[in-house]
Amino acid sequence: MCMQVLSVHFKTTAQMLSKVFLVSILFFASVHAALAAELVISPSTGSYSKGQSFTTTVQVNPQSKSVNAVEAKLSFDNTKLSVVSISKTGSVFSLWTTEPTFSNAAGTIDFGGGSPTPFTAKSSLISITFRTLDAGDGKVSVSAASVLAADGLGTDVYTGGVGATYTVTAAETLPPPPAEDPETPEDPKPETPTESSDAAITFGDPPRAPEAGSTMFLDPELCYSSKVGVFTWDVPFDVDSMRLNFSTSSEDEPETEYDPPIEDLTTNAEMLIDGVQYLTMQFKNQVGWGGILHRKLKIDTIPPKQFSIAVRAANAATKFPLLTFEAVDETSGVEKYEMTIADGEVIEITPDEAKLGYLLTNLEDGTYSIRVTAFDFAGNKTESTVPVLITAGWTKPIELVDQTSFWDLFKGKNLVIILLLLALMAELSYIVYQRRQFELKEQKLRKETREIQDQMEKIFSALRDEIYDQINMITKRERLSKKEKEAVEGLNQALEVSETLIEKEISDVSKILK
Repeated sequence: MCMQVLSVHFKTTAQMLSKVFLVSILFFASVHAALAAELVISPSTGSYSKGQSFTTTVQVNPQSKSVNAVEAKLSFDNTKLSVVSISKTGSVFSLWTTEPTFSNAAGTIDFGGGSPTPFTAKSSLISITFRTLDAGDGKVSVSAASVLAADGLGTDVYTGGVGATYTVTAAETLPPPPAEDPETPEDPKPETPTESSDAAITFGDPPRAPEAGSTMFLDPELCYSSKVGVFTWDVPFDVDSMRLNFSTSSEDEPETEYDPPIEDLTTNAEMLIDGVQYLTMQFKNQVGWGGILHRKLKIDTIPPKQFSIAVRAANAATKFPLLTFEAVDETSGVEKYEMTIADGEVIEITPDEAKLGYLLTNLEDGTYSIRVTAFDFAGNKTESTVPVLITAGWTKPIELVDQTSFWDLFKGKNLVIILLLLALMAELSYIVYQRRQFELKEQKLRKETREIQDQMEKIFSALRDEIYDQINMITKRERLSKKEKEAVEGLNQALEVSETLIEKEISDVSKILK
């Protein structure tokens, strides 16, 4: 019976383990599918004539998963294609564990790199420039690769690669022209234009609009007082030409072409004008011209125009005058005013407040120099000054100096509080003194009690020994009367009772003094 139960138990356990193993396999398979990533060679097809060069891009498609490193080995048909160069420009990687290398003899390309910042979008890794060698189909494939997830474990989520096939066509050979018959001349026929022997079908998209930045002109909506600065931008790996210039319209197209393209532009006073203008820029690749950048730039190097300060006298002799002023800046406008009265603190005034007027106050009679500085939105400034006579009769309030002395603390409520504090301190001192005296008396009493205890023990011990000696002498006599025996027994009992009482009293006193 026991063996049957064990057999059933082992059978049930084996079935459960089988189910767990099957669920684990399905789970890891689903995780593997969820973490799929692939390498893609773009464009995947193309047709090129013999001897022509073209560029392809190797991309990684994480399929929305976070990755940060790739190692790969590519193979290509070295009878149809030959690698001219490999470029890292525009790559998502900034760190390279294996520098991109190629071997035309073996028909292989190797590279490996990583990024400190994980990414989830489809991104370019390297660009390869091929040259066609012979007619036929030249294939490029991913021989081996690994794509590592940014999960802290370096999980390889690579599932496969998407290769490419490029068709190489031979250059067309035109038939020789027929021999001319001098006897029967014919009217010449118009030539039919034919396609160039190295014409090819191009694939891909034109470049996106450039993105330019500047450390000097950071914000397109702010106005700057300098025309000297530097604009920089990144040139994609497939861009072979560009156009740029400055324009006063956001609809204009760039005109000045740069071949090869440049990556920065230094501006100067001759290149820029005061006011709003746009840096227009456009890239070109093998497909054609791309989108246009119109980057706004606001420049104002001219300060506000000179202005006057109007002083409007008060209606009454005891009133202060009113100041009104308004500066004009045609480029960026007036942002604020700063006013100082004599050598006083700076007072900031808005343009709206300046139009309403600024009323002077709290000034003693006399003549004051008023200076007003107007600032435009680029930081340029213009100053204007005017003397103002004050006759309002205002006087500065006299500041009373606090002349309280140390002895003022001992008056009124302060004196009562001080006396109460002194009384409290005296009471506390008396309590501490009495407690100390009590502790000294208690210590002295303990000492005296111990001495009395010792003396009583010694006296009682001596008395007890003497009585015991007398009792022994009496008991040695041969014949004792009844009264003598009773007397001996009474002495023994008295000694025992006395010893017990004395020990009890000493013990009680010791407990009290603890």
